[in-house]
Amino acid sequence: MTRRGREREERDPDALKIPHDSVNEQVLIAAAVVGGDKGKALLKAIPPDCFFSRGHPEIWMGLQELERRTLRYDPATLRSVTDGKADGEYVDKLVRARPDYPPNINYHVECVWWDRARIEAARGPVSQLLEALRDNSTDPSRLRALAESVSKAFANAGGAQRFIVDPAQVMREVREVHDKRQAGLAIWPFGMRGLDFYGRDDTKELKDGTHVSLLGKPRMLPGAMPGLVTVVTALSGGGKTTSVARMVLEWERAGRRVLLGAWERRAALTLDLLAALSLGVSRSDLVGGDYDGDDRAELEAESARIAERVRFLDLPFGRDKRARDKASNARNLDLVQQAINDVGADVFVADLFRRAMPETKPDDEEFALYGIQAIAHEQRCHVVLVHQQRGKDIEQREDPRPTREGLKGAGAWLEVADTVLAWHRPALFKSIDDDRIECHVLKQRDGLWPQAIEFDWEPEFGSIENGRTIHYQRQGEVNPIDDAVDALPGGKRPGRRRRH
Repeated sequence: MTRRGREREERDPDALKIPHDSVNEQVLIAAAVVGGDKGKALLKAIPPDCFFSRGHPEIWMGLQELERRTLRYDPATLRSVTDGKADGEYVDKLVRARPDYPPNINYHVECVWWDRARIEAARGPVSQLLEALRDNSTDPSRLRALAESVSKAFANAGGAQRFIVDPAQVMREVREVHDKRQAGLAIWPFGMRGLDFYGRDDTKELKDGTHVSLLGKPRMLPGAMPGLVTVVTALSGGGKTTSVARMVLEWERAGRRVLLGAWERRAALTLDLLAALSLGVSRSDLVGGDYDGDDRAELEAESARIAERVRFLDLPFGRDKRARDKASNARNLDLVQQAINDVGADVFVADLFRRAMPETKPDDEEFALYGIQAIAHEQRCHVVLVHQQRGKDIEQREDPRPTREGLKGAGAWLEVADTVLAWHRPALFKSIDDDRIECHVLKQRDGLWPQAIEFDWEPEFGSIENGRTIHYQRQGEVNPIDDAVDALPGGKRPGRRRRH
């Protein structure tokens, strides 16, 4: 036990214990299971910290997780999504006792909110008022302010108070984080060898001159974790769409549901590209139609397989004169959130996210970016925003590598991102073989940045393999290796090949 833990036991505070009616919580749990669309609305409207009876918060969070994943309720599935913390047999008993959606559900909802208001008031302003009353030195104005805060706590029941997080809920989440870290489940891969973890050839030199292998050490912390935002950026043709497609394939193979807003290439062409990348088909052959009936059948079968877990969100932001509502950033964000919820997406990819912004003023752009960040948190979905670098900015400077400052638009692109991955193809700017591509990690909230990883690259097949750490060259820094490469004659670029 820690020192602070012992001190808490020794103090043994005389805390207020407020009773509550568990029947109201039981009615809501049963209604959420049997209520269909009405039950889904309950799960969205009421947070788990409105439940105080033993086991009820875990059950409610489990039902919310089932809804997020679009899974049907049964006791075994409920136990599975909560790692055994929710008692499915208990829920079955509640459902048998109340098999119909109650007509007076609003009464029970109000009672649950009122119980929360009473308990939260006792924990906060009421406890503070009692403590101040016990202290003879408390200023009268302080007492009056505390008394007023007690009144406001009850006046706001079910209003702004619903956004104040219950300490017990926070502690449950803290324990879950520790459980995942200790079980080795706190890293969420992007799916590229050498990007998620240090590559096989990576070593680190210690102070005594010895080298240690970095194989298996996480590079991206925590990576593509639900609730976080990744910005993938590059100059046009720099590899951002191909790199994201590779990530989507790996997420699909890992069983994660992906919602893909392919707003630059459209859904059919993007799905066709995913199938070609997965099978190792030449892009030139694909676009030129250089394949026979068997090849076509194989491509279509792979497309159908991928489409089972990768769903596409069409561009609902176009200039449709039939639309009754005028397009706005707020409306489009609502559409995106609804789609993520309907699909039960674990990952949402927007390529390009600026297509979702009919309002492009700096303040409007910031609003949209903060909005998508909130959606990622609320839906427990990892969000990938594919974004351009400013072309003119790169053309006007000697160093063409992507930078944080080169992100188009508002500064919120950098602020909302938990991770920024910037791709760079040196052959676009030098007379060298187009056989390597670089990923620059320009931001990581919890990991090392800046850093650079070089990959073997075949543009014909969109393959990005064998990642290894290279020196991250800062803007204006002279790299003698690059100078030597510049002096070499350009090599012949790789021609069309097939991978079978």
